[in-house]
Amino acid sequence: MTIHHICLSRAGLFSFLACAVAFGFAQNASSQAQAAGAPSIRWVCTTQAEPWKEMPATVLPVAPSAVSNGVALDPKTVYQTIDGFGGCFNELGWTALQPLDDAQRATALKALFDAGGCNFNLCRAPIGANDFALEWYSLDETPGDFAMTNFSIERDRKILIPFMKAAMQYQPKLAVWGVPWCPPSWMKDNNAYKGGKMKTDAQTLAAYAIYFSKYVRAYRKEGINLYAVHPQNEPIYNNNVYPQCVWSGQDINTFLRDYLVPRLKKDNVDAQVWLGTIVSSKLADYTDPALGDPVTAPAISGVGYQYGGQDAMLATHEKYPAKKMLQTETECYNGANSWDEGATTFRKIIEDMNHFANGYNFWNMILSEKSTSTWGWKQNSLLKIDGQSKQIIYNPEFYAMKHFGHFVMPGAVRIGLAQSLGTVRNAEQFAAQSLAAFRNPSGELVLILRNPNAGVLPLTVEAGGRAARLELPAHSMNSVVLAGW
Repeated sequence: MTIHHICLSRAGLFSFLACAVAFGFAQNASSQAQAAGAPSIRWVCTTQAEPWKEMPATVLPVAPSAVSNGVALDPKTVYQTIDGFGGCFNELGWTALQPLDDAQRATALKALFDAGGCNFNLCRAPIGANDFALEWYSLDETPGDFAMTNFSIERDRKILIPFMKAAMQYQPKLAVWGVPWCPPSWMKDNNAYKGGKMKTDAQTLAAYAIYFSKYVRAYRKEGINLYAVHPQNEPIYNNNVYPQCVWSGQDINTFLRDYLVPRLKKDNVDAQVWLGTIVSSKLADYTDPALGDPVTAPAISGVGYQYGGQDAMLATHEKYPAKKMLQTETECYNGANSWDEGATTFRKIIEDMNHFANGYNFWNMILSEKSTSTWGWKQNSLLKIDGQSKQIIYNPEFYAMKHFGHFVMPGAVRIGLAQSLGTVRNAEQFAAQSLAAFRNPSGELVLILRNPNAGVLPLTVEAGGRAARLELPAHSMNSVVLAGW
């Protein structure tokens, strides 16, 4: 059998949709086997017709010496640590939950944050208004208030913070990072929330650093684990109707190096500083100016990428291997919440994990049945809440995220994976987009895989001298958990 190790190269990004899988006895049988100390297998499969279905696997008496389609997990080869999974706390998400009664609201929140659901532990928050806020606002709209005397999170105490605290009932260790879509409008060259660029005079940048410092301290005082900040959402864009602001990479580096990092240090604020959220695939645009600066770089914990920025992940790891990376926002699409979009998101999570992402954030976790932003843009969400029927709808991307968050625990490490896929066209490309393996802190091995084909794909999975044979359903998302292997 010829075994090829998965090559995590740029050539590994192609576009098959959906399959995968693994094995499993029913969850109860697996739990009983683990309790008895025996090796166990659990395989959960999602197809469009049958989401989150427990599947059987044929356990082989010995690991085969040669198979036509096989993957072998290598726990001794270790890559990045996984910090977690989550989504963004948006105002429209919290308002979408309000028509539900307490029990229904709890059901929706548990689906996202409870260990029995997606187990989200790492989430994003806007600093001021974003495109799914109820309206434009910032945390200090008093022109010329360079001392931030009028800084206030009073609005957030009514919407975003209750949303976070409701999530914390099911995820007490929830970690949140913040990023602005737009600074206070008077800090921009056009004095407006849309369009325009950030002013770069020393007085404005010093005031903005105070703004960030006060934000972290205020949220922590509310009991929120606000662990990190990013300077600007999508700093290359300002051509949409919602709050945005353009920065150059050089100006962001100046702000980080000369203002934000020193301010946080002076105020004894131990929050991490990240470079994000970046949509450019060219390292020279934003990544190099900061991480290539010998003064700035040591203070930067990692880089947040989204959309086109995802294409820079592997290159970033190769050039700056000590820095973490976070996929900060999935493609938002246009509210159709289709199966194909869910399958594409599943593929992209696998790709990003194989390109050294330490975590993954979805965009809108919850929206109403309208799925529409304040500025008229329909987008996808994990859950859709029908305010009239009081129904909770679990969209395909919910299952794409659950296959990861439910099984891959915080502190897990991505591990080596070899494959021999003789019947699969473009086998190595398939593997880079379709297979990712992890070892949880408990020692469990987790294989995430997909079958993008129109037919069943037979697959043998090996680890620790044991093996199981799977029959992966067509167009499927899969998670396989091996305990004691």
